[in-house]
Amino acid sequence: MNKYSCSHPFVFMVVVLVGMLFHTSCNPTKHVADGDYLLRKNTLKLNSDRTLTNKGELSDALTGLIIQKPNTYLFNVLPYKVALYNLRYRHYQQDTAAVNLQKKLKTVERPVILDTSLSNRSAQHMGSYLFNQGYFYNRVTDTAIFYGKRATSLYQVETGLRYLINRTQLDIDDSMVQHLVEAAMAQTVLKTGIPFSMTLAEEERSRIANVLRNHGYYKFTQENIHIVVDTFNKTLIRDVANPFESAINFLAAQHTERKPTVDISIIIRKESEPNAYRRYRIGKLKVYPDFVDRNDITDPNMLEFTKDNISFRYHKYFVREKVLLHQIFLRPGSYYTQDDYDLTITKLNELGLFQYVQTYIVEDSTLPDDQNLKLIILMNPTKRYDFSTNYEVTNGTTYMLGSSIGLNFRNRNLLKGANQLNVSLTGGIELGFDNDAGGDFGNKFYLLSRNAGLNATLNFPKFIAPFTLKAFQGKSQPRTIFGLGTSLLDRVNYFTLVNTAANVSYNWQQNARNTWELSPAFMNILRLPRIADTFQARLDSNEFLRNSYRQNFVEGENLYFTFSNSNGPNAARHYSYLRAGIEESGGLLSGINSLVNLERSLGLPFSQYVKLEADARHYWPRRHATVATRLFVGYGIPYDKSSTLPYIKQYFVGGPYSLRGYRVRQLGPGSYYDPATMQTANYVDRTADIKLEASVEYRFGIVQLFGGALHLNGAVFSDAGNIWMARPTADYPGGDFALDRLGQDIAVSAGIGARFDISGLFVLRLDEGFPIKNPAYPVNGGWVVDRIRPLSKDWRSSNLVLHIAIGYPF
Repeated sequence: MNKYSCSHPFVFMVVVLVGMLFHTSCNPTKHVADGDYLLRKNTLKLNSDRTLTNKGELSDALTGLIIQKPNTYLFNVLPYKVALYNLRYRHYQQDTAAVNLQKKLKTVERPVILDTSLSNRSAQHMGSYLFNQGYFYNRVTDTAIFYGKRATSLYQVETGLRYLINRTQLDIDDSMVQHLVEAAMAQTVLKTGIPFSMTLAEEERSRIANVLRNHGYYKFTQENIHIVVDTFNKTLIRDVANPFESAINFLAAQHTERKPTVDISIIIRKESEPNAYRRYRIGKLKVYPDFVDRNDITDPNMLEFTKDNISFRYHKYFVREKVLLHQIFLRPGSYYTQDDYDLTITKLNELGLFQYVQTYIVEDSTLPDDQNLKLIILMNPTKRYDFSTNYEVTNGTTYMLGSSIGLNFRNRNLLKGANQLNVSLTGGIELGFDNDAGGDFGNKFYLLSRNAGLNATLNFPKFIAPFTLKAFQGKSQPRTIFGLGTSLLDRVNYFTLVNTAANVSYNWQQNARNTWELSPAFMNILRLPRIADTFQARLDSNEFLRNSYRQNFVEGENLYFTFSNSNGPNAARHYSYLRAGIEESGGLLSGINSLVNLERSLGLPFSQYVKLEADARHYWPRRHATVATRLFVGYGIPYDKSSTLPYIKQYFVGGPYSLRGYRVRQLGPGSYYDPATMQTANYVDRTADIKLEASVEYRFGIVQLFGGALHLNGAVFSDAGNIWMARPTADYPGGDFALDRLGQDIAVSAGIGARFDISGLFVLRLDEGFPIKNPAYPVNGGWVVDRIRPLSKDWRSSNLVLHIAIGYPF
């Protein structure tokens, strides 16, 4: 008797039925009429007379101009949205409102029928785009290729030569405007020798307009600027303001030029605005911090205060006017500047006090002729207090089940100074699981660790220091942050660690890309009120561990610099992030200790080290994918009486934000490996003073669900790196850093991942990695590629590591 057909006949029938429905509904051409063709895909073939350094970027841009897109296919195979449409085809034919609703929700799709007129328009758009990018001799054709009831649209693109900029000249009919523009031409984007594009021309118009608006020319706009492009041999005239109106007369000889060039003329005129060349000053400035409606403008009962000739009008005096004044960069009597106007709006919003910030600028004829702009700033306050809770259930590589809860309180406006007070209380446990334990299921869990913490920060929107720091006032927008907290970590079978921390730090923004963070003083007091006998025995036999887990006092200072151009003009092509810093501990205390016995007074030894860190990342976004790379280098140098960094300052690798083919603290230091202590080492002691780590990840979109509310994305990644001790020790042979062993010591892992982007609010990430090079493996330089057995259950259980996390790894 066939066990599949008789022992489960109902299941068998359901499987057959579902398979039949799947087969019939997934044929996307099922309801395509005779003479029509289903658009299966669009294909772009890009050819050029010269090598294109940005060929991939250009291909993405041209593909985005194609008007008619094919249906959505899961893994480029299954047209599941068309299948859902076919399942209820008759219903949708009778009820067009229903199918329109489902289309809005992006759950079903009608079969996309090829429209050759749309293909022709797409080719025209590509040609126009290439022309605007400086490819004046481009040629684009579209062809339909038919097979059965399906069709492919083929776009063949010949870019031709791209013109370079030869020189730029000004033609301005006002001497003052001419002087200001000439003085700012060092910042022009139209540099000699770079490829010309209409995008660059528009950027230059915007830049010049902003230069003049920053000198009081409030009514000057880009419409007063015209850019005329002329070929080097005067056969091309092109007005950027009217890019589709004039014809181009190219000489055939220019086809043979290796680097054809253009001359650019920037022409500035008043045009239809008679006051375009007039400079404006701010005459009156009024601020309404708790604006309700237009009646506030004339309400005589409102509280009014004047500071620096700025009027502040309140219903309720909830924030001091001096706090707001520091965020306002326009002043009565000064010339209007666009940058100060934009910065004022940005910094008022960054205070976190207001639901919105709106501004109005009007001309007031009652004011003096050169001071007749009235600026009104309207704001509406948000809630002063904020309470929130968060609860998490997690699974980790060193525990079976974890649970944590957090309570958070925030006061956005302490003492009416826009000072933010944040207090958080956290607690959690981690449980192991013993399947061999007797009794109920709940009795199989046992406690591994518990933690608790209480932390508070007080954030002031200014510098608070015993001396004046004028260089960092004003537009640098400094902040002072005081922090105080304590945390308890109880590893049940090992130790209890109490960390009490305090710090003061200053943040300021150098410009739109560069940010600095200085902590002139931080402190940590580490105590171990309990050490298990078994763990104490391990400490007694291991000097590195003993020094890492000793009770000590950490006092020092650090400085960090952050660079990011993710909002820059080239971010659509690529952008970077860099965070680098230096931290020192023990220098001040060492000086004091030379005068008095500080260790005896503190009752604790103090740590001495210097720590250098750099985290560099670079991203190459594409239309449906992104290549992300990261390099992290951390080097801790203990000195004088310290032989290693304190435990809370040490590095580790492995886990969801590190080498994802290894579990947390499973790897290193160096090529050290001791199977006799792996269980203990896994849990507490895989830390060291030096860290080197590199990652590359290819991220790509898979499918959008629920009307675009959920984006399922995929990733392929590889990570490499390790940790090392700064000094050799017999406790960890091969664990110290040595250049001649670097190739052997580097671990490498690879894997795939899935990312669920939920409405852009947060990303749930699942990454599964496996090692492909293990420094502890003595054969073949540590490479274990030949031992990979994905079909083997034993290999999968021993090597595949699943990580569940929130957010991207970098």
